[in-house]
Amino acid sequence: CLLSQAYPPEKFDGVGRSTQLLARGLAELGHEVHVITRGQAEQAVTSEGTQVHKVVLRLNRYARYRHLAATHATLNYSHAVYDKVRQLQRRHGIQLVDSPLWQVEGLVAERTGLLPVVVRPVTAIRQIAELQNNRDPDRRMLGDLEQALLERASFLAANSQATVKALTNVYQIPLSVPHEVLPYGIAPVPDAEVRLYDCNRPDPAGDGAQRPLDVLFLGRLEKRKGIEDLLAAIPQVVAAAPYVRFTIAGADNSLSDGFQARTGQTYGAWFAHHHSDMAPYVQFLGGVSDEQLNQLYQSCDLFVAPSLYESFGLIYLEAMNYGKPVIGCRAGGIPEVVEDGVTGILVEPEAPQALAEAILRLVRSPELLHTMGQAGRRRLLDRFTYLHMARSFAAAYVTVLQSEERQASL
Repeated sequence: CLLSQAYPPEKFDGVGRSTQLLARGLAELGHEVHVITRGQAEQAVTSEGTQVHKVVLRLNRYARYRHLAATHATLNYSHAVYDKVRQLQRRHGIQLVDSPLWQVEGLVAERTGLLPVVVRPVTAIRQIAELQNNRDPDRRMLGDLEQALLERASFLAANSQATVKALTNVYQIPLSVPHEVLPYGIAPVPDAEVRLYDCNRPDPAGDGAQRPLDVLFLGRLEKRKGIEDLLAAIPQVVAAAPYVRFTIAGADNSLSDGFQARTGQTYGAWFAHHHSDMAPYVQFLGGVSDEQLNQLYQSCDLFVAPSLYESFGLIYLEAMNYGKPVIGCRAGGIPEVVEDGVTGILVEPEAPQALAEAILRLVRSPELLHTMGQAGRRRLLDRFTYLHMARSFAAAYVTVLQSEERQASL
């Protein structure tokens, strides 16, 4: 039984996407898979061979935490998940629960000892609070709940070595806790949908250019995703290469990450105010649908996401899927996904000048755009498909269940 509050097609985020792909892969390998997600009404549907159960958040428990709104909602939802897990165990004989660390959905089920709980650590609330210098007591309590979930997990399925390091640094989780690095994967698009850069198309810097060269950023507009560094780099790139156009897709999160408090504006409004001459070169799309997302990946020439931290970096795989070279930062699990100098370029985080130089290096070289995009697609197919992910998780689940059996027999 896999847990994920966000689950396509109703809601998309990194956890929801990876959970959906894991569920799909496990089902294709012959396992019975149930997913518990959040909905407006109690409902069960079948999707891609998986039974998806929607549960409703009701704030009817844990009254002593009402003064901490996020904590109160988190605990109530986790308890609703536990109720559904208990029902699924009775009706379907589920053997194991898999919970993301984010929003500690499996916490109540874990504390009851009903079933073994595998935890998927991702970027943690405590990490984000530290990046944002957030001392809010609600955030601190959520960090404590994360700690509790990690400490009693049957197994930690980390998506990168960087995540393992974060567990020891941020949560002081000893490496003796059963854990393994199980990289995520995605579904390869058909070869016909891959769009490698055409080295024979007219030079966009020349008079015969057919169209500008398109650079795509995708992600929440917030400091952790590196949007401030990209906005600082764009004028430098355009000054040197005026044939480059930037598309910025993703919901603005400036209110939550403190940017509006500092500037009084959203990221898009701030950029338009301070760089009005850049209007012809940059478009802000806001949040986009899954269909739009795939079109953006397919039509861009270069993907850039200078995140200050990613536990893994699913977005880079999504761009590589379409044969696009990528630029990211040497931070978190990104170097484990992007091979520097082969499938893209890595720069130091919070270094707009280096970011601008990396973008310019690629947009000036049709050969690099083509060969790096090709190498990225090949790396994805060789190591990072959803079936690679599902096989590794299935093996880990078997190990957990065998360990539980041995302990029960002692």
